[in-house]
Amino acid sequence: MGPGARLTREDAVSHKRRQRRPRRSDQKELRGYPSPAERERIVERRDRLLRELIPLLITPQCDDRKMEALIRRYGPQEVSLVLERFQQRAMRSELIGDEAATYREYRRVFAGFGGSRPFLSWQEYSDLSYEYGLLNAKRTFASLIPRKPSARERELRDLLLIDAYWDDITPPDVPPRPADFNPPPASTYDYPARTLLDWGWNLDDERAKNNARNVNKWHPVIDDLVRMTLDEGLLDGWPGEPASWAPYHALNMLGYLRAHKVAGELCALLGRENDWLSDRLAVAWGRMGPQAEPPLWDCVENHGHDPGQRAIAMLGLRNIARAHPKQRGSIVRRLADLLRRAPAEDVEANAYIAWVLNSLEAVEAGGTVAEAFEQQRIDESIIVPSDLDILDWDDVELYGRLFDSE
Repeated sequence: MGPGARLTREDAVSHKRRQRRPRRSDQKELRGYPSPAERERIVERRDRLLRELIPLLITPQCDDRKMEALIRRYGPQEVSLVLERFQQRAMRSELIGDEAATYREYRRVFAGFGGSRPFLSWQEYSDLSYEYGLLNAKRTFASLIPRKPSARERELRDLLLIDAYWDDITPPDVPPRPADFNPPPASTYDYPARTLLDWGWNLDDERAKNNARNVNKWHPVIDDLVRMTLDEGLLDGWPGEPASWAPYHALNMLGYLRAHKVAGELCALLGRENDWLSDRLAVAWGRMGPQAEPPLWDCVENHGHDPGQRAIAMLGLRNIARAHPKQRGSIVRRLADLLRRAPAEDVEANAYIAWVLNSLEAVEAGGTVAEAFEQQRIDESIIVPSDLDILDWDDVELYGRLFDSE
């Protein structure tokens, strides 16, 4: 099954039938990992620990006594591990580009642990994640009596590889490429660009950072790196094959090489059907610096572009402002001016502008953002005034209207 194909119930049933007990020849691979039953018990325990940790982590001050009680009950190693995974997920999560980042993480986990499961397209993954979330929430919160997951919830959990995110207790199971998986043919590359085809799904950026220090080696192949970043045969390749991850590494290299002259060409990544990379554009653009700004402004200020694509360019500008404080003022002023002049129907893009201004702590733009809310030019299904620290709760009449309506 290739990206874009629809997952049917028959596909899921077929996967379930293909699952088997490990042969004797597999036992060596599984040595050192807990049995399936023990692994399920550990995962359930960690799920329970996470549910108890979250209320402590989202309060302004952590209750030390409750935290100490969790450490006594679950052990310091387990609390530390679950806390680390939660913080990693929270750090990766952003309003803009989160869908691509989430699908990339699924793709990475599938590459190492997918086994005989069908590979889900972005839409399939999104739909099944939503269904799983509803089932899990209903079971967890709608009843005072703890209940076991339904058969469908367990099936979705397996297809979405949720338990495999605990890779310390999950044996590797690299999925073989199906015979009917046929992406477009990938391009060929010369040295040194072709070395990135072997880097695989270890997404540690340090390797790209260290390689990029050798500018004399890599600057001559910047065009090859652009071609690799946009290579449809690699972008739609089989996740279990290292070469399919080369676009990620090539994009990182371009950022570390500060290849600002190709910043505009990379916009071609935006709007792909099975997008697992576009959020990293903003990271690369931020590393390229102020000279990468012109094509980003062209995208942001073009009201004909998709709001989500414009938002990624805004995120790139935000990252440039953070890395180059001297640019912050001009970027904030230009974003605020864009919001001030934006038509009422541009509510989705306006919400992203407000969010970016808030992430830059642009209190000087608070009045402009408040006015946009008052004129209902911001989509409040994306962001609401109470989410923004740059608004003045005392001076903005908007809050009186909001509280009166509650």
